[in-house]
Amino acid sequence: MTEWCWLNGQVMPLAEARVSVEDRGFQFADGVYEALRVYNGRPFELAAHLDRLERSCDGIRLKLPIDKPTLTSEILKLIAHAQLREGLIYLQVTRGPSKREHLFPKDPHPTVLFYVRTLAPLPPVGKGRPYALLSVPDERWKRCWIKAIGLLPNVLARNAAADAGADEAVFVDQGFVLEGSSSNVYAVIDGALVTHPLDGRILPGVTRQIVLCCAQELGIPVQERAMTIEQAKRAAEVFVTSSTRELVWVSRWDEATIGDGVCGQVTARLHQEYRNRVQRATG
Repeated sequence: MTEWCWLNGQVMPLAEARVSVEDRGFQFADGVYEALRVYNGRPFELAAHLDRLERSCDGIRLKLPIDKPTLTSEILKLIAHAQLREGLIYLQVTRGPSKREHLFPKDPHPTVLFYVRTLAPLPPVGKGRPYALLSVPDERWKRCWIKAIGLLPNVLARNAAADAGADEAVFVDQGFVLEGSSSNVYAVIDGALVTHPLDGRILPGVTRQIVLCCAQELGIPVQERAMTIEQAKRAAEVFVTSSTRELVWVSRWDEATIGDGVCGQVTARLHQEYRNRVQRATG
């Protein structure tokens, strides 16, 4: 089945899409991105993702080259063209091609692209395979609120986790849990949902914000605060979130066993409420 891409206003098979070898995204990782899930042919929380994309562009001093209403319209057209029902949208903006030097080009021509890809349906709430986590030192830059395409530290961390037989790496700084290599991290401690605050050292996840709203609706106390790795490993429940994976429960963190080998009740309740929101938004 052909995968389709929108590149600077042109629709083409993804396999035929090309950018310049001097694109600053390629040579400097000078760009930002978004990834979100499509359910029943409809992108979930597209407006929130485009808002974050614009903030990320502002964070690297690049004006979003296409206004959000137009970008929304073009994304919906590509989904329809590809006849995508369940899948992924990947969206990227770079400063575009220019002669290689560190100074920004005076007259940039940004590269904007997005493509769609089919994803397998997610398992029922509480029935999927749990994750194992590996703690790694946080060696990233200090502007993690920007969803930048320069992800080499995350890639190295994720591969270290795979080498250790784990599913996700979790960045730890001076003994405190921050986030995963491609996810936000939560623990249920004394009945409260605990996750690191938005202090610039973690990505403000779209799914994270929805989960916190779900907790409020369900009457689950929320604490956005720093937690130590020891506190997290002793938690009754741990889970991670991302737009493409929703909520994934955790059964092991380094050498520690989390919970009693099944998806915890708080995690399951939050995941079901999240699914309810998806259903209401996408039918």
